[in-house]
Amino acid sequence: MKNFEAITNQTYTFGNCNICDARCCDGSRGSTFSQLILSDFEVVFKNFPIVFLLGELGYLKPVVLLSNGKGFCRYIKDMKCVIYDERPSVCKLYPLSPHLDNKTYIDTTCPAVNELGNPITKEGVVQKDFFHKSLIGYQDKYIDTHNHFEQFNNKNYLEEVITINENIFYKFKEHFNDDFIKMHLNSLHHIDDYFTTT
Repeated sequence: MKNFEAITNQTYTFGNCNICDARCCDGSRGSTFSQLILSDFEVVFKNFPIVFLLGELGYLKPVVLLSNGKGFCRYIKDMKCVIYDERPSVCKLYPLSPHLDNKTYIDTTCPAVNELGNPITKEGVVQKDFFHKSLIGYQDKYIDTHNHFEQFNNKNYLEEVITINENIFYKFKEHFNDDFIKMHLNSLHHIDDYFTTT
């Protein structure tokens, strides 16, 4: 399983992905879904299902289904991503991850972290070759996403679409006049035997 730690004042190096068996793309190791912000939708819906979770406080959270929770992402072939240029931002950022507290975290279980290579962070600053715009102002982007979907946060608008590893995921019953819900509904054709096989 993954172990994310804040990069505060820390220097980490990054070897390369060739030393790893695509662990970050393995649903059996925890890569099942990831939360989305509004700017993620346009890329994600082309290749992955976008669904919703109901949080502990009843908040509606959009997520991308990355795997079926049992095996690798469907786009991993010979331990390589075949949609590399169109992969979600969570994949582009890894082993880094933004957080609601506006800090950047790093997965210390990634085999390439602290291997001989280039600095990925230096004294808590993400280095240029690993920087992605999604790392900046994540809290505001998260809040914008929350506020956008709060207007549709009514359980009568939703229905269960799939359960993976005891997580119940929802879809909207109708389009509304909203581009993000339309992308969500258009993405649902990606839920096929790969996700529903038991």
